[in-house]
Parts: sequence; C-alpha cells; structure tokens
Amino acid sequence: MASKMALRVGSRSIPLIAAHEKINLQQVAEFKPLQEWAKNLAKEEEKASSTGGESKIPVTVKQVVVKNVDYFGPRVGFTNLAVDAELTETGQKAPGLIFMRGGAVAVLVILKSTQPSGKISEHVILTKQARLSIPSFEFPEIPAGMLDGSGDFAGKCADELKEECGITLEHDTLIDMTKLAYGDEWNGVYPSAGGCDEFLRLFVCFKDVEWNELQALEGKLGGLRDHGENITLALVELKDAYKAAPDAKLLSALALLHALKTDGKL
Repeated sequence: MASKMALRVGSRSIPLIAAHEKINLQQVAEFKPLQEWAKNLAKEEEKASSTGGESKIPVTVKQVVVKNVDYFGPRVGFTNLAVDAELTETGQKAPGLIFMRGGAVAVLVILKSTQPSGKISEHVILTKQARLSIPSFEFPEIPAGMLDGSGDFAGKCADELKEECGITLEHDTLIDMTKLAYGDEWNGVYPSAGGCDEFLRLFVCFKDVEWNELQALEGKLGGLRDHGENITLALVELKDAYKAAPDAKLLSALALLHALKTDGKL
C-alpha cells in the first residue's frame, strides 16, 4: 500500500503522505472533500500570485500528512490531516490540523397555519436526537445531512426532510439562502473554519398546513432506524426559535433569513 502520493494543486503537486500503513492513500486522494480543498487552495494561490507574483502568496503549503481515516462502510467518511505549511513573511508554521468531512445541507422549515381562534401562527420544525460529542441525548436542531458529492444541494435537502421529518417537498420550493447571500463566492457558511472544512448550505422553505396537521408533527418519530438515527420532532414558534436550540445551523439560518428579507432578496 502506497505511503506517499502526489496531490495535484493547480499546476503543481505536493506530497500526500500516509502516517501509517493502514491508510489507503488512493481512497483518500479520491475523497471529494480533499479534491475540493486542493481545488480551492489552487484558486487562493492563483489569486494571490496574480497580484504580486509567487512571493506574495502568504502561506506556502508543502505537504499533507493523512493522520487517520474513518469509513462509512467501504467509503471514506472523515479524515484527519496535518498540513505542513509556513507563513511566507516570517517562515513560521501556519496552523494546519484539519478534520475533513465535507459539506452539509440544513433547512429551516417554516410552517404557517391558522389556529382555531383564527390567529395565524408560524412554527419551525426541530429534530431531537442524541449527539454524543456534546453529549446530549436530545439535542434540538434543524433538519440536516451530509452532502453526497453529487452537487444537488436542493435534492439532498429534500431527501433529508423526507427521511428525518416525513415531509415531502418539491425541489423548487426550497430556497438556497447561501446562494442568495454569497452567489458562487463561497460554498456555504463555515461554522468552524479554524480546524474543519465543513460548510453548511442553508435552505428555507415555507409551507401552509392545517392546524391539526401541525399538531400531529409534535413528538413524531423520524429518521432511518437502520442507519442509527433515532429522531423525535418538535415544534417551536418562529419568533422563539432562537431561544429553543443552541444550534449553529438554526441560528445561522435565522440570521440569513432576517438579512435577506431586510435586503429585499427574500
């Protein structure tokens, strides 16, 4: 098994090195998040050099060491990298530890209904499930899921809604707020860019439902049990959603929703 390969970064190659013999470098090299990382690094280097030559590239990336790989079945799920890079101006090492997992989609589902009293209400759907990294056995968050590399953001978002909440929506009813906000400049919102490549593609959808349909969602079980998901649905009024869950996806989505409405883009 190869312990060293070449990782293509634009017009140059840098060493991709396995930290131990159990790592399959070919699989890692084909990992879509790593390919996306190399493509974006090449863009950054090209952008910097176009304004002042190679000497103006602020960070020089010399090699990438693959420390560990976690698999989802036969395919790479997550990988830990140590990027050997130095700051051009000082020669000091640049922070280079990366937990690489790729992007995800998340959707703010806003359900509008009329109460028996005639009052119009807007509710947000939250999913509650165990998150052992915190740890919490019932962490509230908006529906989300990892991207599959197809580039079909709306399609993946619709799939997650159906799997986690049992709600079927047409793709064209899902509004990509990150696209409206950033265009093609950024892949999405980055919750932890200091050590992780993960980006969130944030969507919103508005759906009218009957009051009894809305009530039936509270406490409903969702998720794919054979995939280890054990999800319970919860409803919270839109105006109180920020207080209901310390979920970065939810808070980012609410902030984007407000900003886009203010700018007249939504």
